[in-house]
Amino acid sequence: MKIILIMLSFVFINASVYADGHSGKIHLEGFGAWSLNVMDAGNGNLSITYDGLYSGVAMSGTEFGNNSSVQCVGGLTTSQGKFNDESGICKFLFADSGSAFIKYKGFGEAGKSGSGTFEFIGGTDKYKSITGSGTVTRVQIQSAKKGYAQSKNVFKGSYELN
Repeated sequence: MKIILIMLSFVFINASVYADGHSGKIHLEGFGAWSLNVMDAGNGNLSITYDGLYSGVAMSGTEFGNNSSVQCVGGLTTSQGKFNDESGICKFLFADSGSAFIKYKGFGEAGKSGSGTFEFIGGTDKYKSITGSGTVTRVQIQSAKKGYAQSKNVFKGSYELN
């Protein structure tokens, strides 16, 4: 009987640790390519939508999202080449086949590096109830193909699996 009680208490302790014990820092870096759809109204006024892929590697001793595959769909409108309305959604597909979704907002200058914020909005499998947020920085790279943008993207923040 004592053995059963010990085993049951071990199961309950482990279950409670799993429920609220998975949290940590995010530091992902990687490169992406984004297909562009651009309407140029002249004088630095543009409407841009994009759909692209990014590969993330965990940095600085973090593990979250290591070797993840990411798709982002978003857009922005520039006025005299500047924007503060970039928004979109990304799907992170993790090595364990689970996924998480973020929404993001950004600002910057067309054709140059930019930055913004992100927050988790859901996921699948063990990421179903993920929460967290952070910053994203985009370092613009000269594109190798017309109609595409290429960039290095850095995600930093924190997460919690509830």
